[in-house]
Amino acid sequence: MSVVREKFWVIVEEFSGCFLFLDKGYVSRGLEEEFLRFGVVYTPVKRGNQISNLEEKKFYKYLSDFRRRIETLFSKFSEFLLKPGRNVSLRGLAVRILGAILAVNLDRLYNFTGGGN
Repeated sequence: MSVVREKFWVIVEEFSGCFLFLDKGYVSRGLEEEFLRFGVVYTPVKRGNQISNLEEKKFYKYLSDFRRRIETLFSKFSEFLLKPGRNVSLRGLAVRILGAILAVNLDRLYNFTGGGN
């Protein structure tokens, strides 16, 4: 059973009226019809050789960059939060979590202002 099938009702409740870009391997024809019935529009991600015009190329470049940024943020959060900690108090844990959030946001600001490129 796919992740999409397991989380079907969460997807329907949260993304009704939205476009979903998913890999085609995760969604069967029956699941695609169920999405449409509940108002969720599924669009498979195209491969590079399937993109025909410049507008699509720009859109998929933007989508790829956006996806890369999200995956980078998740990896940075896990890097900061999954290291074994020596927190002896709840306050120490809270300081560690706030420090991780601050570090990720400062990194994003640095990249946004052009420092990371």
